[in-house]
Amino acid sequence: METVGLYLLRSAVWITGFALVYLLFLRNERFFLLNRIYLITGILASVILPLVTVRYVVEASAVEAGATAGPVTAALHGGSTWQNILAVALFLVWLAGAMAVLLRYVTQVLPVLRAVACADCSSGYPVKVIRSDAYPGSFSLFSFVVVNPSVSETEAREIMNHELVHIRQMHWFDLVLSSILCAVQWFNPAAWIYSRFIRQNHEYLADEEALQRTSDPAIYKAVLLNQIAGSPVIDLGNFFSYSLNKKRFTMMKNTISSPFRKLRLLLILPVAALVLFAFAKPEYRVVSDPVAPIAAVAADLTKSVSGTVKDDAGKPLENAVIVIKGTTVGTVSDASGRFALKDVPDDAVLVVSYVGFETKVVSVKAAGSSISVTMNKSTTVIDTVSVGPVPPPPPPPPPPASTAAKSKTAPEAGSGEGDVFVVVEEMPQFPGGMEAMMQWIASRMKYPEQAKKDGIQGVVYVGYIVNKAGKVESVEVERSASPLLDAEAVRVVSEMPDWTPGTQRGKAVDVKLVIPIKFSLK
Repeated sequence: METVGLYLLRSAVWITGFALVYLLFLRNERFFLLNRIYLITGILASVILPLVTVRYVVEASAVEAGATAGPVTAALHGGSTWQNILAVALFLVWLAGAMAVLLRYVTQVLPVLRAVACADCSSGYPVKVIRSDAYPGSFSLFSFVVVNPSVSETEAREIMNHELVHIRQMHWFDLVLSSILCAVQWFNPAAWIYSRFIRQNHEYLADEEALQRTSDPAIYKAVLLNQIAGSPVIDLGNFFSYSLNKKRFTMMKNTISSPFRKLRLLLILPVAALVLFAFAKPEYRVVSDPVAPIAAVAADLTKSVSGTVKDDAGKPLENAVIVIKGTTVGTVSDASGRFALKDVPDDAVLVVSYVGFETKVVSVKAAGSSISVTMNKSTTVIDTVSVGPVPPPPPPPPPPASTAAKSKTAPEAGSGEGDVFVVVEEMPQFPGGMEAMMQWIASRMKYPEQAKKDGIQGVVYVGYIVNKAGKVESVEVERSASPLLDAEAVRVVSEMPDWTPGTQRGKAVDVKLVIPIKFSLK
């Protein structure tokens, strides 16, 4: 059942692709014979190409193949009874729809055949002509033509001139193919639209040749208008008045098109390539990989670890720095104090640091895969430098000075001399510690007079680099409050004394820091 469903899906995609190219690029072109070949090719392609599967090779090592064999096998044998019942039900629905469409065709054709058997045949034409008042319009079906008795001889001549083209060019063959397509893909609107494209193109072909054979094109067009009431009643017939609209008369004009426009037919090629690629299947090939066993052993010696960082009061610490000791691999905690690291060696040691707190060293082997770190304050730390006549109430804690940078991890091992770190094993230290830095900034900050007059206040986030020599450089505003407050904050930070530089693997490095400075008039 699954195979039938997949085939129908692929077939529907193919015919939809051909229909879209015809609708967008070919239906208004006047190379009708080429269009007919294109439309027939589309039907045949929708029958044959779904059976073609493009395969591409994917090479995998023995370790990788073994790792995926279990889940794949489980998926193949995991089908349940209700899924099988659903598949059978869908198949029966499709089969019922296809039989209903075929029955419709039979019920349309049988009355015509009975009328043909009972009617008198007209002579003087190379095909069998039936004069029957059972059908208001004139049409051809296979190798005979049905004409209403009320039609005059002049009109009948023009009608026969048109319908004989359908019979000589065997347009019934196209209609049979499109009818089978609609029966098989009754659920696909594109199949029904495609059948209409075929019938329209038949009329263009018949009009083109009939106008060359008629003695007066004006009479031919007048007869066509007189037949406007003869609407089609069967799908397998070519009706003289089918698709009678302004466009059909427009297509009768003897307009010469550039032969290069025929190249539009080639637009189906990228569509075909896209469909083939969409249904392509990988073919896995197991190859020997001498490195694979080593990689497998290495994987056994590493694991993923996660945990939380909190202060001694149980409050989560955001942007705490967690680094694997002796490496540049690390991360920072989120707003809930959580962190996660992958591929951590089983014997690794984690260094956890946070501004104003004592650095913690944690053994992964001892702590396991889930780690809880409690940080202890080293000194009393003011999170934000406040400037104003009256000390403001404590604001919500902003990103700490050691990690409020744009990047989350330190550069990889082997980085160049010009790299700037944001996560290192030992962070830079202001002389006397963070409390001394806050007091130093507050004592030198001057609230701009114009800002006081205008009532301007806010928090300025100033970013700066403590280079490997301990000097402060590259001072810039990371988040602005106002130009007046920004300028004062940058001025003071730029005048900071030398720091103790940060170190990574025992080597001094450049480290990017950010400090929030709050200006308040309250």
